[in-house]
Amino acid sequence: MTAALHTTSAEKQRLHDELTKRISENHRLQQEMEGSTNMSRSLDAKLQETESVLASTRHALDAATNQLKAMSEQKAQLHTLLNDRTFELKGAQSFLTTADASSGADVISLLQRLNAEVLQSAAYMAESIVDAFSFESGGVKDEDAYTAVTGIFGQSLAHYLATKKHKDDPLLIQITFQSCFVQFLEFVISSWTLADNNLNKMLASTYKRIRSGEAQAISGRWRALTSAYVHNHEESQLIAFFTPQLAGHFSNIMLVAGCSVAPDILRASVEQKLSDKIVLLFKQALQLKKIMMEEITSADLRTVTVPFETTYSAEQMEDAYVDGHPATSGVRVLCTTDLGLRRMTRLAPSGEKQWDNKLLLKPKVALKTVVDSMDG
Repeated sequence: MTAALHTTSAEKQRLHDELTKRISENHRLQQEMEGSTNMSRSLDAKLQETESVLASTRHALDAATNQLKAMSEQKAQLHTLLNDRTFELKGAQSFLTTADASSGADVISLLQRLNAEVLQSAAYMAESIVDAFSFESGGVKDEDAYTAVTGIFGQSLAHYLATKKHKDDPLLIQITFQSCFVQFLEFVISSWTLADNNLNKMLASTYKRIRSGEAQAISGRWRALTSAYVHNHEESQLIAFFTPQLAGHFSNIMLVAGCSVAPDILRASVEQKLSDKIVLLFKQALQLKKIMMEEITSADLRTVTVPFETTYSAEQMEDAYVDGHPATSGVRVLCTTDLGLRRMTRLAPSGEKQWDNKLLLKPKVALKTVVDSMDG
């Protein structure tokens, strides 16, 4: 009995200890659960805070993206505007600048070289053609040729060509050839376009009005741009077009001078000899045209010739065949043999000093006195 009581008491104590242990364990688990609940609540709070921050950041990022897009569009608009204004400014500067790409001295030098080439070409052609064919003197043999030469070079030169002897001294033929070259080259240099005569006249008339109403910088720039972009045929086409015309003039000169060969044979010979010279002369004339029309805008440069029968003036021209004695008073010009150069600048819209007009290079002329020593 005592042993059983003792066993029961021991079992009771074990159960009590087990219960205490279970209660302690349960209490610990409750504490852990409460800690986990608090932690979960804390994590939920942190999660909500993080999500709030993330949403705010996303909103700020969207705003920044939109702002960057707007700035990019604004930058593109500013870039376009800048390009437009730069283009406009360049256009304005091109009209307002007075800087020239070439100088008057450059033009004078080139024109003197062209005149020298004209003299050499005319002398070569006169001598070679006179040597190749026979001549008859004593008056007009070809009325059509005489009429054509009179219309281009005047009555006096045509008369002297028809009445003087040229076989031993072709100087008068040479002078007439020079004048023919000079007239042609002045046409090339001063024309706006060689492709369309009506367009050439229209542009010349338009430019005359612009020069009268605008400052030099504006009119000069208009001239340069118009000349640069106006249509012209290829150089070879122009040479092929003008060579037969010049050959016709030269042949008429020779016929008036008494050349007795058949006109078609004469013309073929003249055209062949002319083709050797016209290319260089044409290239030099086009170079001068480009410089005078497009590269110099601060002034207008123009070639100068003297009309036949003009009274000689040493201030305005130079005697190309002076014999050491100054020309007598009242002597008249037979023809122009060398191109001169004039510079004209508009200084003011009105008044006495509206234009500055200066002769940079005197044209050279042959006077009627040049024929005095020639055989009649």
